[in-house]
Amino acid sequence: MSTVPEQRRYDPPPLDVCEEITNPIRLPGSGNELRVRMAIYRNQIVDFAVVQIVRVDGKWVRVAKIDCDRGVIHRHQYVRSTGEDVWDHRPLCEIPPDRGWEVVDRWFDQALQLMEDEWEDNLRRWNGDNA
Repeated sequence: MSTVPEQRRYDPPPLDVCEEITNPIRLPGSGNELRVRMAIYRNQIVDFAVVQIVRVDGKWVRVAKIDCDRGVIHRHQYVRSTGEDVWDHRPLCEIPPDRGWEVVDRWFDQALQLMEDEWEDNLRRWNGDNA
């Protein structure tokens, strides 16, 4: 009887040993905001999420997100009518199990830039315009 070895994946250091930082970034004239969360360990970003949100009926609602979990940096796109994630982990980059924090740290700036550049497209998709 053979067994399939369990695949290793990147796991960041536990949050209790990291410095956690959360910053809002207002997107001018839009009512949208990016919420940026990062976990820093030994001067490197080891975990992050960049979430686009918009205020609807007095509550903040997710529009899109890039984050890293399950060993992959990936995108999410939500839909206004249902709140569902229509992309559910659209991959951008695999994070290697060894020294993966270097990839996460390097990808943080790229993820933030993507979200800043594409927030209008994210909002259109969220509103149901798939064009």
